Amino acid sequence: MVYYEHTTTPVIFGFFFVLYYLAIPSALVLWYARSYNYIRKRNFMLKRLSTYLLVAFFITSLSAYKLTSIYLYLHSPSPGALCLTSSCVVSSDPVVRYNLSINDLERAGVPSIGPMTVYRIYDTASSKELGLPTRMNYLVVVRALLVVPAVEVISYNVSGTRVVGKKSFYVVWPFSPGKVLEDNFGVRFTVLVFSGRGGVGA
Repeated sequence: MVYYEHTTTPVIFGFFFVLYYLAIPSALVLWYARSYNYIRKRNFMLKRLSTYLLVAFFITSLSAYKLTSIYLYLHSPSPGALCLTSSCVVSSDPVVRYNLSINDLERAGVPSIGPMTVYRIYDTASSKELGLPTRMNYLVVVRALLVVPAVEVISYNVSGTRVVGKKSFYVVWPFSPGKVLEDNFGVRFTVLVFSGRGGVGA
């Protein structure tokens, strides 16, 4: 089961999908094309390359952040909360609305700073291996790392109002955000896009 009202559109998903996979190759192609005459003379224009890659890493990280959020939002009963600090995370709507233990959350450890979205994941999904219904009950923080082509995902296991466990992992380019989520949560992740004629899994 997913929250069908949380579907995205082909344009939005496709835009971030293309940026995620093509930003870094495009930066390398652009560097090579603009520096070809210098490269032939063994002047590799490394400052130019580093500038292009830094911009590409920033774009890739933000795109991975958005794609990961799209996958998670389908399993969240409420919108994610945007935060920049740890104090915002512990006072965010997904924590307060569901009366989750702030003390447990702080003891488990919360990311200190950075663009983050907090999701309350509460749903039933199919297990990755056997396809059996599996309960998902988590608080999840997605944090863009910006200077590297990756995002950090921090998952807190929830039991009642208690936070009883924590796991951190990374979605690193060029690995698929959906596949990384499947491997770490043990359930199948898909994305539903709405084209105006109905939802389509991707």
